[in-house]
Amino acid sequence: MGAMICFYRLITLKNYSIVKNTLMVMSFGKTKKSYNLNEVENWTEKQIKEKYDRWEILTLYLKTGEKVKISGRNYDNYFEIKNEVTKNKKRNLELEDLAELKTGLQVCIIFALIGILCFFGAYNALQIKDVDAKDIVVFGAKNAEKIELRKRKRNSVLIKLENFPDLNFIISGKNLKATFVDDLINEVKEGDSIFIGIDKAEYRKKIINVDSLSFADTYFFNENISVESVASKNNDYLNLSGVNAVRLDDKFWDVTIFGFFGFIMILPGLFAIKKSITNKPND
Repeated sequence: MGAMICFYRLITLKNYSIVKNTLMVMSFGKTKKSYNLNEVENWTEKQIKEKYDRWEILTLYLKTGEKVKISGRNYDNYFEIKNEVTKNKKRNLELEDLAELKTGLQVCIIFALIGILCFFGAYNALQIKDVDAKDIVVFGAKNAEKIELRKRKRNSVLIKLENFPDLNFIISGKNLKATFVDDLINEVKEGDSIFIGIDKAEYRKKIINVDSLSFADTYFFNENISVESVASKNNDYLNLSGVNAVRLDDKFWDVTIFGFFGFIMILPGLFAIKKSITNKPND
């Protein structure tokens, strides 16, 4: 990648020379274009700053409407070139102000758009609904093996049932936060009866097989089923009230965080846009 960048800079690098009041633009030793310096109406200069470097870009505006840009990053004698081509020429400060205004507006618009996206995130968080009991089916089965807490990038609890050996009943994400994991793992043994609550649609597709599987379920995640509630004869380890409490708490923080950053981004952005338009140079 670095070699390609160097090659690109090599083939695009231009050399400048001034002969008899004419600016010659050359590449690979050949003159590509020439400009009579008497055609230069005015010029602007912009400073570019990076973390470890800074340079200037000189722009010449010709009577023909053409623009010639010379970057100080590429030439040790940039200021000598600048002095020659701008001699007795007017610096167009108004154009520089307009360019600075345009850059400022672009930055402000970006901040405002980020703010809008944050508000959109807050709105989406508000749309998260509680799990309704009518959307869940609870059924009894025997635990097939020791319940396992899988510590990966996303922690989860794996439950295997004797009646459904090919399916993985998974507790993860928000539901895992609402689960008494240690009690579930320590108290429910192999062969114990437990009651599993899952989404009604999952139950119809994967347990009693009356509905057809989706494309994704067929080819990728058919064996995984998200668990919404778990109980034994003696204890509840995960229930809907706990799940909904966690969802409500997460919703509160999501709305608060997204809303806060939305205000942080959009208000200064809109204020800066208004200020930039107010301070726009007169034509």
